[in-house]
Amino acid sequence: MSEEDQFDSGDSRRSFMKKGTLAATALAVGAGTTASTAAAQQDDDGEVVLTGSDYYPDVDADVLAELETGTRDTILENFEGTFDPVDDWDLYIVQFDIGSGTVLGHLFVDEDEADVSEGDTVTLSGDASFRDAEANLLEVSTGGGGASDDEDEDEDEEEDEDMGSDDTEDNGVGDDTEDDDMGDDESDGA
Repeated sequence: MSEEDQFDSGDSRRSFMKKGTLAATALAVGAGTTASTAAAQQDDDGEVVLTGSDYYPDVDADVLAELETGTRDTILENFEGTFDPVDDWDLYIVQFDIGSGTVLGHLFVDEDEADVSEGDTVTLSGDASFRDAEANLLEVSTGGGGASDDEDEDEDEEEDEDMGSDDTEDNGVGDDTEDDDMGDDESDGA
């Protein structure tokens, strides 16, 4: 195999990977739009912009830091007009809690659209739409973050009460009755 063939296959592979990533993102957006957005509508804090690779619907994201103005300007100017005027936008580093580990990402926040600051926890809803499909940028509604520990405990208690309600019948398990001695008679005869 010549070096030229190796470079051609590399370009094809990169092109294939880019198309696969875009297709997976579109699929995730499509699946997310069919999901219920009632929770997001109840505590809608605004909209943010992020890349398709940073989109984790219904997952809490901790806002770790806001990027400095110079860094923000450099990054936003690379998107050629998508974030005009640049001064209206803030750029944050966020950490997504996806269970087995954490993932870092970026949130582009228009100061007029959402109230986000360092230390906040936001939840991305499932109602994403493309802001710029070519740049793989999504607009997503945000919620105020997950329930507090007290709210989680209250929900768990309600579920336990529903499962252990008085509608269940006593099946006699654990009661001392005459039937318990039946097994002993059979073992004596053997």
